[in-house]
Amino acid sequence: HDGDASNVEFPNALAWRKFIFSLPRNRACDNMDWMWTQRTEEDGPVRILSAMNISVLFNGASNWNANANPESSTSSKFYATRHIHEGEELL
Repeated sequence: HDGDASNVEFPNALAWRKFIFSLPRNRACDNMDWMWTQRTEEDGPVRILSAMNISVLFNGASNWNANANPESSTSSKFYATRHIHEGEELL
């Protein structure tokens, strides 16, 4: 998954708030679940990001059982950390 090519980056917290409050309540809740904060460059500012693609179906996992992780703390490109079997959920 190449999140760098498809993620939405909000320029600031006000833009994020305007977006969230423009949505119907149930859509706002879903979208907030699909958002996170992250540095996109080493020692850069923390950004508000959202995935508006199939990657929102990734489920949370601890590092010990994750089967897909980004290549670095500033990347949104996810790679499999082991063989993922057909029908297995992405963690």
